[in-house]
Amino acid sequence: MSWAVVEHKISFLRSALNEWERQSLEREFAELTNSSPRFTKLSRSARGILFVDLAYAIIRHRDWLQTPVFNALLVEFLQLDHGVPKCEAEVLIHDLISAAEQLGLGRPRTICNDDREFLTWAYVCAAGAADDDILEADLGLGTSLLRRLRDGISALERVDQSVFVPEYDAMLATIVMELAHESKATPWSMDIHRLKFLLLNASGDVAQPYVLEESLPRIYEGLIAIGCGEFGHFEDRPSLSEVLISAGIMRENHQARRKKGSSGHILTDFGYRLTALKAALDVFVLSQPDDFLCLNARWQLAFVRGSDKFDPEIFADILSTHLRAMSPEVVEAIMVRIYSEGDTSALSGARIAEYLRQCEFGWHKAAIFRALRAMRPTRALLEVVATELSESMSPGIRMAASSLLDSWTEANGTQVTH
Repeated sequence: MSWAVVEHKISFLRSALNEWERQSLEREFAELTNSSPRFTKLSRSARGILFVDLAYAIIRHRDWLQTPVFNALLVEFLQLDHGVPKCEAEVLIHDLISAAEQLGLGRPRTICNDDREFLTWAYVCAAGAADDDILEADLGLGTSLLRRLRDGISALERVDQSVFVPEYDAMLATIVMELAHESKATPWSMDIHRLKFLLLNASGDVAQPYVLEESLPRIYEGLIAIGCGEFGHFEDRPSLSEVLISAGIMRENHQARRKKGSSGHILTDFGYRLTALKAALDVFVLSQPDDFLCLNARWQLAFVRGSDKFDPEIFADILSTHLRAMSPEVVEAIMVRIYSEGDTSALSGARIAEYLRQCEFGWHKAAIFRALRAMRPTRALLEVVATELSESMSPGIRMAASSLLDSWTEANGTQVTH
């Protein structure tokens, strides 16, 4: 576990618990571990990290405390990551969860709280995580769950169907395969599952009418409409609006409310990220540059990276005329996509020099250099980057240009295309 994960957990506990709650949990943990020689032999820092891991898992998963699979995975986490024997881990977890519930730190939910739902939620988190550290910080269960996931799937995929597969591993593997089939039929189905768990996490049992199988797609379509600028959605369902706001998906459109007779909501950055895949693949159609430039950056990125409607010529023109209006991430993604489409004319030395001249700020130039890393250098490109290296007044840009030239040298030696 990296130190960044530990810091994330500590920060979460500070925001989720007041001082009295945290101190009460610490006292309970101390009383439970002081009587065991195995725990008293641990160093102070090791006991501190063990407490942070346990407290984080309990508070992060306060909806799932009575779910058997959560307890089983937490026991396995202590065994694998902290070397605690199974019997002692089971006692410690049971007693600390009981103490947390007595302190009122649990948040019991009566709907969507069984083993299958927890494993589905865990996989949905895993599928959306950028890397293992982020996933570990989100789930708070170390590498245990990922190991079970891989082992369960590989066992089920063996030719010999008589192989023994533990219950939870088999359930998790089955969930993964079912979700994979869903994603093939509807690529944004995972985002609809994320929406479900966000609503449940924000409101618990109150979210029951909104997490029904027939309700979620309609809510998701409404979010897409709001992202497209239709402000009136959910105005007749104030309770749903409150749940979506508390889930961090939507916020009030204060600018519209200042206008007489106007009201409505807009998506948060997180809401745009949640709806980006469907917007890119199923909603957005590009007919002119302004259609693209008016989109939120999250939707722009999703369109550039995933849409089959991407036209390299149109986007080369957008780079030539509107580069400064886009985020550096979008500029980098456009160049990478153009390169993957095989349109080398849009990435010639002359065009790259043109793009660089447009850059008012260094972060756009850095994005261009990052995109160029994956491309084979031509003599013209080398000259453009070398010129930037020698003429730029910015130490950061000179460092980025130098790093790019070094990466080209390492990847291609002295070979240069003309």
